Amino acid sequence: MQVFINYRREDTEAYARLLHDRLAPAYGAENVFLDVVNLTPGLQWLEQIKERSASSAVCLVLIGPRWMSSMTERAHARFERPTEDIVKREIEFALSRGSTVQVIPVLVGGAQMPIGDGLPRSIRTLTSLHAVEVRHAHFDEDMERLMRTLAATGERFDGPSENRVDPDSAGAPDQHSVAAGALPRPPSQRPTLGTSSEGNVPGPDERHYETVVRYLLDQEGVVPVLGLDVNADRPVQEPQFESELLPSADELAADLAERFGLEFDPLDLAKVAQHVYLTCGSPDLHRSLKRLLPIEAEPSAVHRFLATFPARLDELGLERRYQMIVTTNYDVALERAFDQANEPYDLVVYMASGTDRGRFVHFPFDGDPEPINVPNRYGKLPIDEDGEVQRSLIVKIHGAVDGSSGGYRWKDNYVITEDQYIEYLSHSPVESLVPVQILDRLTGAHCLFLGYSMNDWNLRVFLKRIWQGAPIPAKSWAIEREPGSLENDFWRHSGVDLLAAALADYVGELTRHIKPAAVAPA
Repeated sequence: MQVFINYRREDTEAYARLLHDRLAPAYGAENVFLDVVNLTPGLQWLEQIKERSASSAVCLVLIGPRWMSSMTERAHARFERPTEDIVKREIEFALSRGSTVQVIPVLVGGAQMPIGDGLPRSIRTLTSLHAVEVRHAHFDEDMERLMRTLAATGERFDGPSENRVDPDSAGAPDQHSVAAGALPRPPSQRPTLGTSSEGNVPGPDERHYETVVRYLLDQEGVVPVLGLDVNADRPVQEPQFESELLPSADELAADLAERFGLEFDPLDLAKVAQHVYLTCGSPDLHRSLKRLLPIEAEPSAVHRFLATFPARLDELGLERRYQMIVTTNYDVALERAFDQANEPYDLVVYMASGTDRGRFVHFPFDGDPEPINVPNRYGKLPIDEDGEVQRSLIVKIHGAVDGSSGGYRWKDNYVITEDQYIEYLSHSPVESLVPVQILDRLTGAHCLFLGYSMNDWNLRVFLKRIWQGAPIPAKSWAIEREPGSLENDFWRHSGVDLLAAALADYVGELTRHIKPAAVAPA
């Protein structure tokens, strides 16, 4: 029987050599593979490891106290110092579908088994395998136990293990998910739920809801993109005070125009804000915005759907999934919904003012705020190298109301006037502004636009900034209450399907279509 030793040099180098030296006499030095001992000089080491591990009956994955943190550090630095994580690749290869390698985690140096949710999906199966502990104080005793485990393994498996996953298809679709490009289920005969009278825009049907839910539950995922009109669909429980309501885009423009005696037809928030800024100055504009965007505003149905989504999957026995949520809104209703649901999240905010003006700042759930000075090299957001979101991530791309986090404070932080949008749009190239992890996720996932209208500067700048005016390549949707024919043409030009529905009803139907996991027959 051949044994392959997988280890990280910065974590378990000494233990790897000890295990090799103890196992080699029992199985033969040529059958116990350790890179520093068995690699042939002058040959490509990666190909040697692949070839040798494919013929090994057992792969011992050594996990020390720094195993998880070392993997995380490598993932964070992958844009700044691009290097292949060969340890992770070896584990993926051993766990891949069709592999006959028996994988045994070996805990050394007092290490604990990593938590599954913290691992990349391609190697998450590792946490479900039985681990063997090798302790320094009981090394001989524990090695005897490991040797017995190896002896019990016997000959090579005749077929693939039921626990194995293909790293290229990790998180493969079940009855509730579908991979990008796969054919969705055939539509049911249920009629559409709504139609716009002006533009004859159809409402979502059963096929649409089932498709979006399957994408939400799939590794490829959906990126919800929220506009100000998500606040137009009021909470299920109306707040006690009117001041707890957040304005829609039109309401915010109307309130500003009324406060400063302006007449615009039609109302355009960016144009109104620009006029106030030029005639009265930024202090008056910012004071008005703070009064109109209350901190204690109640979240809408959309906010609550997104905040409770991971826990809902737990309740239904489904695999937990997280979303990267992009919002062009300034209010904190979305963050408040996550706080009320006790759902952890990271926050990324674009700073339109202050010392970090023109940059995004990352506010980790469990760390200190960090300005993103080099966007195309920053890799510390909770998105792994496969593009999967590891923890909910809220991205505020046009600023936020006055606030603070972890000792970091910001104020007067809005991209709202015409001049500010033009400045934001002219920042070139996009890779020098938007962090690469966010940009990669946006351009590779399906987008669900909620709460936008065609004349919204937020929307037009967002589409132009990210996709450079080209259609969105992945299947995407926009949901509006009463869209017209011009909006239908606008979205079609952007490669987005427009559907008519009230947002509260829409997320209610999405909730209804998230079904419990199927129970296997006894």
